[in-house]
Amino acid sequence: MLSWAMLVRFDKQERLYKAIKLVRPIHLNVHRSIEHMLEGSGISVAERAVLELLCVEPLTVPEAARRLSMKRQFVLRVVVGLLEKELLEKRPNPEHRRAYFCAPSFAGRDLFEAIHRRELELLHAVLGDINQTEVVVALRVMSRVATAFEDLARELGAPDGKEGS
Repeated sequence: MLSWAMLVRFDKQERLYKAIKLVRPIHLNVHRSIEHMLEGSGISVAERAVLELLCVEPLTVPEAARRLSMKRQFVLRVVVGLLEKELLEKRPNPEHRRAYFCAPSFAGRDLFEAIHRRELELLHAVLGDINQTEVVVALRVMSRVATAFEDLARELGAPDGKEGS
């Protein structure tokens, strides 16, 4: 005799929902872990996120806020703190005099690279058994989910998906 559980089909949407439900606890636990790793570095998790983004390419505060899905005012406060710590520097923006580009200083780039190396070592230690194919699939799925919900948030009236940031 077949049990009810054997008759249930694989429900892709239900499985995707379960995966999305994991995002919040993952985010909170990663945040806590990064916070712990940053002790003694002189920067916060938010400052680390902004510094990482600006190590990729110099951006204005509004551009950085959009890329991070955060409110401009919050990113501005973080940038001001990083400027005061001399981890960022202002660069002229030929297209707009007041909207300067933010770029890491040498000290800021060195600090981020040291932090990032420690993070990669931790990832290897706790998740080194995940193979390349699994990582590629996870990235593809999470990128699709992020884009879909960013678009949905924009349609629902939360500009750049930054409601409540």
